[in-house]
Amino acid sequence: MEFKVPLKYQDLTLRQLIVLETETDVLKRVSACANISIDKLRQSPMSEVQKANKHLTEIAQMESGKHMKVIELGGVEYGFIPDWNEFSLGEWIDLENYCEDFWNNALKIASILYRPIDRRQGDKYTIKPYTTKEDVEVFNEMSAEIFGGCLLFFSNTRKKYRNILKSSLIQEMEKQMSALIKGDGILSSTTSQERTSSRWTKLVSYLSGLYSRILPTSKTLNTK
Repeated sequence: MEFKVPLKYQDLTLRQLIVLETETDVLKRVSACANISIDKLRQSPMSEVQKANKHLTEIAQMESGKHMKVIELGGVEYGFIPDWNEFSLGEWIDLENYCEDFWNNALKIASILYRPIDRRQGDKYTIKPYTTKEDVEVFNEMSAEIFGGCLLFFSNTRKKYRNILKSSLIQEMEKQMSALIKGDGILSSTTSQERTSSRWTKLVSYLSGLYSRILPTSKTLNTK
C-alpha cells in the first residue's frame, strides 16, 4: 500500500499539525497526514510507516510563518482582525482561556483571529462580529504556515498590541464596573488594570515561547 505525506512544513494543514503536536500513536499521526484510514495503513510495511513518522516529526520542528491578512477557506474570505482597538473583552477572555490548552483549542483560536469578511474595498475590510458560534471546523484546512504566521505577528508586535489592548480592555472593564457600582464608588480600577496587564503579558509570553525556535533564526516572518 503506497501513501504520501506532506514533504515540508509549508505543506501541512492546521488539522495535520494539531495531530502531530498532540498525538503520539504512530499510525494515527501518519494516517492523519497521509489522509488514509488506519486500516489501510496497516497494510503498509511497518518500516515505511516509521520512516514517514520520523519525517513528519522532523518537518513539524521546521516551523515557518507567513502572515496573510486575507485567506480563503471553503469559498469564503476570512480577514485577520484589522483593528485592535475593537478587540472586545469577550474575545480577550476566550483567547486567554483557549491558550491554556493551546493545541486542542487551535481551531477556536484561529476562529477568533480570522473571521468572515463583512465588507471589503481594496485592501481595507471589516469582519463579522465575534459570537462564540463561529464555524471552527473550516480552519482544519488552514495552512499551518499561515497559522504560525498569525501567532508570530502577535509576537513581533506584542508591545504595540499590548498597549492598545490594555487601554481598550481597561476602558471596557471600567465601564462595566461603573454600571454595577452605586453611590460614591468605593472600588478602585487599579486591580482590574493590573489583572488585564498580567493576562496580556502571560499570553504574549506563551505565544513568543511557542514559536521561539524560529524567531532568532533567518526564517523571518513573511507578511502580505
